[in-house]
Amino acid sequence: MLSETMTGGGSNGRTGPDVFVSYSRNDRDAARRLIDFLEQSGFSVWWDGMLEAGTVYTRTTEDALEHARAVVVVWSARSVESHWVRDEAQSGRDRGNLIPVSIDGSLPPLGFRQFQSVDLSDWDGHGEASSARNVRDAVARLVDPDNPVAPAPPAPNAPPAPAPTARSRTVWIAAAFGALLIAAIAVWQLQDAPAPTEANSLAILPFDNLSDDREQSYFSTGLAEEMRQFLTQQSNLQVVAQASTRAAAEKGGEAQAIATDLGVRYLLDGSVRRSQDKVRVSVHLIDGTNGFDIWSQAYDRSLDDIFAVQSDIARKVASALKARIQASGRGSAARVGGTENAAAYDAYLRGITLYDLALDESSDRAAQTQFEAAVRADPSYGAAWAALSRVQTTIANSYSNDRPTSEIYDAAIASARKAIAVAPDLPAGHAALGYVLLNGRLDVAAARQPYQTAYKRGARDADILQAYATYMGRVGEFDASLAANDRAVALDPLNAVIQRQRAQVLYAAGDLAGARTAINKALKLNPEMSVASRILADISYLEGDYRTALRLYEDEGSDLSRFTGLALARFKLGDTAGADAAMAQLRARFGDNGLYQQAQILAQWGRKADALKALEQAFAAGDSGLVLLRNDPLLKPVRSDPRFKRILSRLGFN
Repeated sequence: MLSETMTGGGSNGRTGPDVFVSYSRNDRDAARRLIDFLEQSGFSVWWDGMLEAGTVYTRTTEDALEHARAVVVVWSARSVESHWVRDEAQSGRDRGNLIPVSIDGSLPPLGFRQFQSVDLSDWDGHGEASSARNVRDAVARLVDPDNPVAPAPPAPNAPPAPAPTARSRTVWIAAAFGALLIAAIAVWQLQDAPAPTEANSLAILPFDNLSDDREQSYFSTGLAEEMRQFLTQQSNLQVVAQASTRAAAEKGGEAQAIATDLGVRYLLDGSVRRSQDKVRVSVHLIDGTNGFDIWSQAYDRSLDDIFAVQSDIARKVASALKARIQASGRGSAARVGGTENAAAYDAYLRGITLYDLALDESSDRAAQTQFEAAVRADPSYGAAWAALSRVQTTIANSYSNDRPTSEIYDAAIASARKAIAVAPDLPAGHAALGYVLLNGRLDVAAARQPYQTAYKRGARDADILQAYATYMGRVGEFDASLAANDRAVALDPLNAVIQRQRAQVLYAAGDLAGARTAINKALKLNPEMSVASRILADISYLEGDYRTALRLYEDEGSDLSRFTGLALARFKLGDTAGADAAMAQLRARFGDNGLYQQAQILAQWGRKADALKALEQAFAAGDSGLVLLRNDPLLKPVRSDPRFKRILSRLGFN
């Protein structure tokens, strides 16, 4: 891609070029036509073709970009994907001298669409075209507002030029007055006008990684999520969860469309460029009703100063939204349970990225290593302790280990308690403790208090609401579970997992029609949603439609769910040999880790004594499937048996 710089004086004797042109190298021919036209119009133009051999490219480019009076960005299908072009466009936008053009009709990336692009897709390089004159006039107004270039006369015998359209006026107005953006924002923020009727709702889109190292994406993504976590703490803001913002960003589209999909008034977008211990963070707050920027700023800091950047961004966003920032225990605008240690922060962000991948054992263990590094660097880092507890529980539940599982659960409990000790107001610490007590220790009663505390402190966090809704569904308090799920959906409307959770709660409550509706919503959001086929199959099975259930079980990707379902449906259809074969596969593949599913099958086969024996063995083995025991419709045949009730009591169910 690139730009142009001319370090000599411009047309008015001032330092730096009149125009800096940014484009993708693939669009060089089209960009060169525009450059030639601007130079023929009397402007000094910088572009990367002017660089001499041996020139320090980055330094020269940045100098030209900083001193140019107009930044012309050539958008195309290729350049919108270029991090260099977007970074240079961002500089022009932030300085109020951006002039965007499109050579193939492509829309600019999100964050640049409030500046209407001049359409040069049909321009052949001749200066008589009105589109070319629009670009020239916009440049002239920025280069010398007091003496703009007069429009070129029409060619002989040519029809008179049409009156400026709203589209063309927008181009030069946006460029000419962009420099007033910061002052206008200040006036807007100081007005004593009433808050908008809409809620102070905000979505923080994933920040773009503009670093040369693509591996730095964990840092840009993590920084955006940390901003979300902090702003979620503010009682007068409603902040959409990460899963939905990520889905909306991947879908793309205009700012207004994204805001509508997410149900928010405002969007916060940004980018991060990191080089060794230096970082440049650029952010802009967008009004989702019209796509225009409300506020934007760029920060060039050392990595150690990233926390001050986060704090300043949070304060300015809150100010723009007429919200009040609540100080943390450290007396500053910082995340509850956060850190001021750069090494700990970096390790934590790496760990979160690895854990969120949910790929396999290696990524989970790598995440654990990063969280351990984070708490070593800062033992008071509550968020890192909570994350460490969560991944320890996941590893104990999911993989074989070189030490007893009970020891790993002990470590997970200790990590959660440490998170609570250093950051008692951090909801994630309490949720992590509830998670390991429920799914690790199988102590349903003990898990209630930490889940309730997490819910009380994190009622504006979709992840916490989802965790609480899951627990309340397990213990049979379906109204409370569904109420929390409703709030989670409002904060995370594009998250298929929340809809799947709703389906599971409704299924356990006996509302099969509602469960089917919810799981179909989940599939609409994510057609590849795991265990969705099994849920639909379970519904059909309970309705007595065993052939449909069999087909859906066959489509299930999870071996554990598929083998279980095949054993159930085949038996009901009279295929006892096929049912026995599926049971044999379940035992061979999962052993004692599938004891709970064996009990489900045996109960449905009418072998009640064997089902109860399998449940007792599952309890002895610590099978986490037992958290489903209280409300599992497949275990209805043994529910009234005293042995079943004793297991419920030992688990802590009412």
